[in-house]
Amino acid sequence: MTIPYLALAYVRIPVDQPAASAAFAETRLGLRRLREQDGTILLRADQQSHRLAFIPRHGGDEAIGIELADAQALQGAAARLSAAGFAARPAREAECHQREVRAAILTRDASGNAIDLVVGPSQSAQRFFPAIDSGVSGLADIGLRSAEIDRDTDFWTQVLGAWVNDRVGDITYIGLDRVHHRIVLHPSNRAGVLYVGLAVESIDHLMQNHHFLTAHQVKILQGPGRQPASGQIFLHIESPEGMLFSLAHGMAEIDHLSHRPRQFAQENASLCCWGSVCDAVPEFHFGETQNALARPIAGRTQP
Repeated sequence: MTIPYLALAYVRIPVDQPAASAAFAETRLGLRRLREQDGTILLRADQQSHRLAFIPRHGGDEAIGIELADAQALQGAAARLSAAGFAARPAREAECHQREVRAAILTRDASGNAIDLVVGPSQSAQRFFPAIDSGVSGLADIGLRSAEIDRDTDFWTQVLGAWVNDRVGDITYIGLDRVHHRIVLHPSNRAGVLYVGLAVESIDHLMQNHHFLTAHQVKILQGPGRQPASGQIFLHIESPEGMLFSLAHGMAEIDHLSHRPRQFAQENASLCCWGSVCDAVPEFHFGETQNALARPIAGRTQP
């Protein structure tokens, strides 16, 4: 069985104040600003030219980028999208330039989350080092709200060739490569990026970040905690504009071909075996409010 090449490429987030959001990402998380173009600020987290883009509120859609192997894979994905009834179109030259990729197909999953399928994301010749000693080393995972959990799962597995590794209730962990997951689908009644997960180099860095962020009055939503399914240690935080970030370390590597997807009980212990609970975000816990409308977030309009 041939496993397709899929990888996280980037996240594009519309915000009211890109400069303020970029400053937070630099001074509190350690991402490094690449440049600003047309009001959009690009930030590095590793050797790729950018992993995070803050775009003006009305300057484009919130989207995640998924890298495919080559142009042939992109053409194959376009054909499968069409056959499965998902609208898709080739990105214009200007849109590829904005995303710093050779080519792209722009599509949406069943919930309406914008997904950019890309080839040839630009790499930087300059060594990456964090803006502060946060230990950030790249994208770890991305959480997506899903209003159509079964159809969204099919989008990732049947159309793109990814796979389900585990579930907690209906929360679905999607694998793209050798680690436990790169995409997490969280049942919700709306679409949107729930959080951006950033990898850090060690447990020491994660705990160091916890103390640093607390000292600088950054809102800690949950953690430090540990996911039973993936084994990763995490810290969920909120930026001043309401964007959720997760700092993470230690995600398990698995053999997709021999791993049998597990079903974890729909209880908070299945999300954190250390006992931390996030009551503030419905998608992060099981309880009376889990299926209610996600709380309004200051500074962010709903997708």
